[in-house]
Amino acid sequence: MAIYCALVLSCNKDDDNSNANCAEPTDLTLDLIGTTSVLFSWETGGETAWEIEYGETGFATGAGSVLRTSQTNMLIGALEPGTAYQIQLRSNCGSDGFSRDIIRDFTTLTGNPNCIAPSNLSLGLITSDSVEISWSENNETAWEIEYGLVNFTLGTGTVVQTSQNVYTIKGLSAGNTYEIYVRANCGIDGYSEYADQVVVSTNP
Repeated sequence: MAIYCALVLSCNKDDDNSNANCAEPTDLTLDLIGTTSVLFSWETGGETAWEIEYGETGFATGAGSVLRTSQTNMLIGALEPGTAYQIQLRSNCGSDGFSRDIIRDFTTLTGNPNCIAPSNLSLGLITSDSVEISWSENNETAWEIEYGLVNFTLGTGTVVQTSQNVYTIKGLSAGNTYEIYVRANCGIDGYSEYADQVVVSTNP
């Protein structure tokens, strides 16, 4: 089962390409560290778009994996268990360039290989009040779904248990954007990592 972790190091990196008109994000928090994934969130600093670069600790800036988002949280998957990583986060201000980076280091857990995370989480039929999702089983037979309005914190959403790998979430509100997570429920072996989350808007 994934374990919450909060002991991290942080610093700001000098960046000659940063622009004083582009405010850096603040309060980068590692919300959930697992064996092959990390969930983290941050405060906007007043901006609306961000760029994330990550890799194993010691990677050269510019040589890592790059993600861009307009959300204020991110789940990174496909990491190696028991490995030290670094996240570099900065605001993307378009014509005003980029802010300085906020940096966080963390180490993934060694984990439980007996509980395999679902994969290929995808969307099916979307209506004004429901969303159909499906995923690959990976030899497991039960799963836990957690969902909420976009940027909700894991542990505070609506939780559903199912033994089917196709599920329709009902009772949603029209024209709202939701974030959905799925993980395997392996009984005495605990839970798997979460599959990469999906973000979806219901029809108006």
